[in-house]
Amino acid sequence: MTPTLAPAAPTTAPTITVGLDGTPGPLDLAADPFGSHFAPSAFRGRPELPAAETELHYRRCHWCHSASAVTCLLCPVCGSADLEPAVASGQGTVQRLLRPTRRGPLLGRPYLIVLDEGFTVQASVLGGLPGAVPIGARVQLVTSEEGGRVLTFRLVPRS
Repeated sequence: MTPTLAPAAPTTAPTITVGLDGTPGPLDLAADPFGSHFAPSAFRGRPELPAAETELHYRRCHWCHSASAVTCLLCPVCGSADLEPAVASGQGTVQRLLRPTRRGPLLGRPYLIVLDEGFTVQASVLGGLPGAVPIGARVQLVTSEEGGRVLTFRLVPRS
């Protein structure tokens, strides 16, 4: 008696003929093995902002009303996941000068800016000598490219 071998297993990924939302059609798991269609729409990526957009987006906790960055999934104060998107006014105060940590074509020295909404961002400041912007000076957002993480503020003249 001659032993027979079973046919080899297929080398392609399985396909599902009905999607999770009930719509018919093949779903190829080889193209996206982790299945981005399973992720909630809020975690599929942030919307891209135009390069000249002068808005700064953040999240505010529904329960304790503290402000946090867009990248935070939980409130840093109370731990709630109920964060609501909001838009900052773009006005703030210089808190401190930072040591540069990167080389390259950056627009000046990095500063910590405390925005009026209550959270802190790292940005460059125009309108003063590099490294000589006074602590406590008022600044206004002039450019924001959040995808590339470039924030630039301009000194507000004293009135």
